[in-house]
Amino acid sequence: MKVQRLRFRYRLTADAGALGHRDIAAAWESAMKAAGLPLAQSEAKRPAPLISLAAPLPMGATSDCEIADVFLECRVDPASALERVGQHLPAGVEAADVYEVGVSAPAVQASLRWAEFEVTVPGEGLSAEEVQAAIDRLLAANALPSEYRREKKVREYDLRPLVLDIRLAGREGEAYVLRMRLRAEQENTARADQTVLALGLPAPLRVHRTRLEVDDSPAAVRAYRRLGEPKPD
Repeated sequence: MKVQRLRFRYRLTADAGALGHRDIAAAWESAMKAAGLPLAQSEAKRPAPLISLAAPLPMGATSDCEIADVFLECRVDPASALERVGQHLPAGVEAADVYEVGVSAPAVQASLRWAEFEVTVPGEGLSAEEVQAAIDRLLAANALPSEYRREKKVREYDLRPLVLDIRLAGREGEAYVLRMRLRAEQENTARADQTVLALGLPAPLRVHRTRLEVDDSPAAVRAYRRLGEPKPD
């Protein structure tokens, strides 16, 4: 029975670089159980703990803003839950904050709107003008046919509507730092590494997520807001 829903904000550091999305979900489950917190279970034939993570990151990416929603079968003090679970998370997964969310509110994956990234790409042989020109070309494009491969599956999609903004933020030594705002909706998500590929730049040295925007408004309200958003030329 779902009585309480806690939304944890957590960080992923380089120490978690070997953990995939499923590994992180398993780590949260183990930490909740080790902390003695009363996890609610699904009503499926094979009940499972009700834990939901926000949009997956590429393997090795870091973040300051990840989200884990956890349903409990009885109420606990959020501050106490944060302290207790934080003691049992693996290296590289750091619980930073927690607050209550309505039990019947939309799933966190359905509430995501966009994500911001700081991406570092190699700069050898590239001038700042060439990097900026690549950004300008992408933002000026009407469409960017792309494909995402996972194991034997290939998904074709148009990347352009999913890229909201890209900026050249500066340099770190010989590398360039890009700041990106990309859609992170349930059925419309752009990956930072795929966006770098579309720019025609070398594979990133570092992908760091700095912000996840969540909107718990009803779907109809979000769709209405989308009508007023600027469209690519």
